[in-house]
Amino acid sequence: MNETRAFDILPEALHIDREDWESHPHFPEQSLLLQAHASFRRKGVELIRRAEDGSLREGIAWLFRVWKGAMHAHEYYEEHKLYPYIEARWGYSMQSASDGHEELAEREHAVFEALNSATDNRQILTRALREHQDVLCRHLDLEEELVLPALLELDPDEFEDYLHSDIRGLLQRLAA
Repeated sequence: MNETRAFDILPEALHIDREDWESHPHFPEQSLLLQAHASFRRKGVELIRRAEDGSLREGIAWLFRVWKGAMHAHEYYEEHKLYPYIEARWGYSMQSASDGHEELAEREHAVFEALNSATDNRQILTRALREHQDVLCRHLDLEEELVLPALLELDPDEFEDYLHSDIRGLLQRLAA
């Protein structure tokens, strides 16, 4: 993943440091993503621990598939609603976050290769899971820094409109 920094992309009005998010008047109501992202980080750590501990590969494979299924649904929402809305509303590109999804897919493939290998090599699986986790954490950090300031700075009514509207309607209203 390239070393994109959020402040290089964000408009000046959205330069809110991570440590200041919790003191923002719209936090936590408008802090979409943070709970899901925390869960993704925890599950990745759990999978690495299971691989290190020698848990059954079939159990790890099942858990990884379920976890990635949830993550794919989350990414779909981001790619088809959240990112287009932010780009239209605030005028900056979410391409670096989209690129992170592509890099995660590459790391996912490596984990499945390790899981489906004829040899049950715990070190290879653990390494693949760690590399996936490293990419995941970098991606989530960048994504949060790009998304959270934009969501926190929305008027609460606009945030509610975002939550309850489809992307076509949102984009039409923004274009008007």
